[in-house]
Amino acid sequence: KQLSQFNVDKENSFTLRRDYYNVINNCNFALERMDTSIVVFQDQVMMPEFAAIKAIRAWTYWQLALAFGKVHWVEKPILSLEESMAEYPLIECDVLAEKLIDDLKPLAEVRTPSYGMIDGYQSTQMFIPMQLLLGDLYLYLNRYDEAAACYYAYIYKHRLRLTREYANNYVSNTRQDVNINHPNTYIGEMLSGFVYNSDAREYHPQLIRLSYNPVPSLAPSSNYMETMEDRMHFYAEEGALTISAYFKGDLRGQSVASGGTIYPSTYGTISIGATEKNTYITKYMAAAQTIDGAYDPQNKVFQNDRLAYTRVVPLYRTPHVYLRYAEAVNRLGKPSLAFAVLKYGLTSENLADVQKVNPAELENFFFADFSWVHNSEANTNVGTALRGLGRGVALDRDNFAIPDFTRYVSSIDESSGDSISIPSTEPLHLAEALNDSIRFVEDCIVDELAAETAFEGNRFFDLLRIARHRNEYPAYMADKVSLRFADVDAMRQYLIRPSAWYLKIE
Repeated sequence: KQLSQFNVDKENSFTLRRDYYNVINNCNFALERMDTSIVVFQDQVMMPEFAAIKAIRAWTYWQLALAFGKVHWVEKPILSLEESMAEYPLIECDVLAEKLIDDLKPLAEVRTPSYGMIDGYQSTQMFIPMQLLLGDLYLYLNRYDEAAACYYAYIYKHRLRLTREYANNYVSNTRQDVNINHPNTYIGEMLSGFVYNSDAREYHPQLIRLSYNPVPSLAPSSNYMETMEDRMHFYAEEGALTISAYFKGDLRGQSVASGGTIYPSTYGTISIGATEKNTYITKYMAAAQTIDGAYDPQNKVFQNDRLAYTRVVPLYRTPHVYLRYAEAVNRLGKPSLAFAVLKYGLTSENLADVQKVNPAELENFFFADFSWVHNSEANTNVGTALRGLGRGVALDRDNFAIPDFTRYVSSIDESSGDSISIPSTEPLHLAEALNDSIRFVEDCIVDELAAETAFEGNRFFDLLRIARHRNEYPAYMADKVSLRFADVDAMRQYLIRPSAWYLKIE
C-alpha cells in the first residue's frame, strides 16, 4: 500500500537492498573463481555458465537501480567484515547502464546453458536472455538502433511469433459467448522467468494469495479498467474482409457477453465464495499449481479443500520483445513499421504492402527481415491488438490508424489561378509530421503494453522509458499515474519531483 501511494517509510521491507546485494555478491564470487580457459574439443566449456552468471548479476543490478535510482558498484566478492565496511562508489542509472552494456556485449552470442527439463520447465527458461537485457539497457539510454538490433536478433534466432491462438474473441456479432484464450499467454509465451518448486511445502510467491482472494491486497486500479473497457473492439468473422460490428472493450481485460455474463481474462468482476462481487486480478491463476486436500488458511477462495500456489513468475514473454522492438523502431523514425507490430503483424506480405508499411522506412534497415513468416502459414505472426480488439482491427481504416499529420501550404493552381492547399515539402513541416506520427504510435504502444503485460511488474519502467524518449521525465509519468488517485492535481504536483519515484537510500 505504501508503494502504491508513494509514501514508503524506512521500516518497509521493500526498502531493504540486502537480498539484491547478496545475489550480486554470490555472482561476483562465482565469476572470480570460474576458469573459462578450460577447453574441451575447442569449446570453452564454462563460458555458457560464466555468461549466464554475468547476466544474472546485471539483471539484479538493473532492478536495484530502477527501484532506488542508484546502486553501489561492486565487482569483487565481499568476503570479510573489513571489506563489507569499505566505501563503494554510488552510481546512477545512466552510468550503470553503460557499465552493464560494456560488460555484457562481448558475451551476447554465447549460448544459454541447457540442462533439459527441470520440474516440468525447460531449464533454458530459468536464465536471463542476454540479448533482451542488452536491448532493455540500450532502450533506456535512447540508443534505439542498438536496441532494435538486439530485439530483432532474438526474434530471428528463436523464430518468435505472436500467434492468434492467444486471442480472446466473441463467438458471434451478437456477443452471446466469448472464446477466452489470452490467459494462456502468461506461461505459453514465457521466454524467461523465476521457476519455483512444484512441491506445495516449498517456498512460493504469494501473488495468488494477495490477488485472487476474498480479501485481496492487490487489485486492478479503476482507471486501468476504465481505459481497457473504453477501447474500441472490431468484430469480424474469421477470414472476412469487412468489419461486421463495433463494440467497446479490450477483451484482454475482461469480456462481457450480451446476456451479462462476465468472462475474466487478466482481471474479472466475479463473486468468490459468499463475498459480494469484486474485481480481482485473475492473471496469476494461469501460473498456478493446484492440489486437493489442502488449503491456505489466509485464502478461503477454494472452500478449504483445494490449494493454489504460483509455480512461475515470467520475466520476459514474446509480447514484451515485439512491443519493445516496436518502441525502438518507432523512435528510429519508422512509425508505420512499429504500428504494423500492433495492427497487422510482421509477415513478408504485410511488410511488402505499401498501404500498411511505408517502403521508405525499410530502405537499408537490416532489422526488419521477416521473410521467414508468411500470411499463409497456420502459425502466422499477428498484430498484438488482434488478441484483444478483435479480428477486424487490421481491416479498420479510421479508428485504429495513424492519422494524417501532413502539413499543407497555400499554392496557386496554374490552370485556374485559384488558391489551393498542397502537401508541404519543407523540412521543418516534414519533421513535425513525422514526430506527430511517432508520438501517436508511441501512445498506442503504451496502451498495448498495458493490455499484454499487465500486472507483470513492468508499468513503472515502461513509463520511465517513454518519458525519457520524450524528454518529459517525470512529467509524462506524473500525468499517467496521478489518474488513479482521487485528487489528481495534488498527486501530479507531488509526482512531478523526480525524487518521488525512487525508494530512498538511507
